Amino acid sequence: MSKEYIPVATNSTVYFKPETQAEMDEMIPQMKLGDMAFLPWMFSNGMWYTMGLNVEKDSESLCLFPNIIMGEPLASLTRWGLARYDFLKSERKFMAAGLGVIGLHKHCLEIQTQAEQRKHEMMTAIRKDPANRVTERDKAQSPIEWIQRMNMFQAQIHEVINSDLIFS
Repeated sequence: MSKEYIPVATNSTVYFKPETQAEMDEMIPQMKLGDMAFLPWMFSNGMWYTMGLNVEKDSESLCLFPNIIMGEPLASLTRWGLARYDFLKSERKFMAAGLGVIGLHKHCLEIQTQAEQRKHEMMTAIRKDPANRVTERDKAQSPIEWIQRMNMFQAQIHEVINSDLIFS
């Protein structure tokens, strides 16, 4: 992974701590942003920062920029991942805070994958059961009734997934 200084926070960040003075000296030419002059790095709140000073304003205009490098882009969350994310952020705040941004996203991706697999398995089981009357022949004979049955089964599956995975 290349070490590139980026003075902004994103949802996919890895914090970089300079190991040697040579690494720090190598990064200093990249540390220019408009009228900001950047000073040596400091450690605060468990993270390394670069102090930025606006050279056109007074010497009291100090900003702290987190030292980060871009990691792999995070996969996007779909219905199940977003539902889990919203639930944890609103109802399980301490768990969400304990996981951190990246850990929370990975957890929601894992739940999303499990939910999609479970939905696929349950729909396959429903389609195989002849008592449910969801075959192609039934679809051709009475399409409206077939759609109603499929919607009912899908709602039941969503209810099971919500209770077992999302809101647990």
